[in-house]
Amino acid sequence: MGSQGALGIRSTADQHEPEEIPGLPPNVAAVGAGHYCSFAATAEGQLWSWGRNAEGQLGRALAETEFGCSATPQPVDALGRQQVVAAAGSGVASLALCRDGSLFSFGSSKRGQLGLGPGVRHTTDPQQLHLPAAAQQVSAGWGHAAALLEDGSLWTWGWPASGRLGHSFAALAEDEAELRLMDRCCWEPRRVDALQGVRMKQVVCGFDHTMVLAEDGTLFTFGDASLGQLGRPAQKQGEHMAPRFAHSWAVNPEIDCGRRMKFRRIAAGLGHCLGVLFDGGVASWGWNSAGQLGLGQFVTDECVHRPTPIYGIPSNKHALLAAGRVHSLLATDEQTGPYPLHSTSGGGSSSSNSNCSGSSSEAAERGRRGASMVTMVLSWGSSANGRLGNNLYESSAIPELVPDLDGEEVLQLACGLDHTLVLIKCQPD
Repeated sequence: MGSQGALGIRSTADQHEPEEIPGLPPNVAAVGAGHYCSFAATAEGQLWSWGRNAEGQLGRALAETEFGCSATPQPVDALGRQQVVAAAGSGVASLALCRDGSLFSFGSSKRGQLGLGPGVRHTTDPQQLHLPAAAQQVSAGWGHAAALLEDGSLWTWGWPASGRLGHSFAALAEDEAELRLMDRCCWEPRRVDALQGVRMKQVVCGFDHTMVLAEDGTLFTFGDASLGQLGRPAQKQGEHMAPRFAHSWAVNPEIDCGRRMKFRRIAAGLGHCLGVLFDGGVASWGWNSAGQLGLGQFVTDECVHRPTPIYGIPSNKHALLAAGRVHSLLATDEQTGPYPLHSTSGGGSSSSNSNCSGSSSEAAERGRRGASMVTMVLSWGSSANGRLGNNLYESSAIPELVPDLDGEEVLQLACGLDHTLVLIKCQPD
């Protein structure tokens, strides 16, 4: 979707094929996305931002000719003394993680998502959050955010509805008055004590729920379950239901031969979730209105309440995932599974970076030599606004190849609500 400038190109038209973002430095090391904005961090730690800025979520001022959004990537000068390694955002607030573990927020949030203390609802300049240890990861949902610290603890803040913070168990939003929920807002980071003792390696915020992946592959989820996004049976809400330990949050489906499903990597969209399994397969669950679960035409349920394997794609323990409002993305290696992929033929020429020379066959050969390399991108779900990148205008309930990225070495994926970013490795001239 090009209307908010999140694509970083001088056009408000939707883009149905991948297009290089002009004006960025050649050494981008990481990308991130808010709902309608985008971020890139260079190898030296300089953060660039573009997209919607009506709430200050870009962390910088706009040019005089820009109104509410910026389609031109520009550095966030206020973080010029920091070395930013990652950035994430919601619809109105953004977060930047630095190499030394410091965490900065900027934008607007009446629900505490900035995490800067009671009553702080807006800041155009990035401000540092107060945390007891260095942060290793950060993720933002709608109205809430979470950070995983180097001491192994998880801290969350923001909007408390449906128990998405893990330490406030207010009743569901529809059962509790808005004003009372506002009184429960967490305006600064607070530790999730129920996860104490769990060795965590990843935290991901969905729109209104939170997922935590443990080192042993166990997945814990908490928050809203109305779309099946928790991947487990919903629990009653209320402070009297607060768990002392997180065992009741564990997603523990049993599949073939009673084996427990364990995960290597997870991703969350608005109401659906994805996970790379220990054996390299991929599972999905949650909202399925546009086929964003990738489970095919025979799974027509609006919501799928437990992780379900996606068949017909390669098994790859190094696969990368991303999810948006109603679309999903997977970067993997060459086909190794028993089912054929449904390749699509996009019209027009490749839009690869001119500095990223090297044919698709050469990149594929690199993929064969290095197991950790991924050179094939698949997308599925709603095709509206070009979010699938395959130059087709029909939605797909099965993973489809993104032709213009075939053979490129993919380093990272990121999705806003309606746009997608893919970071590929550039080859020297």
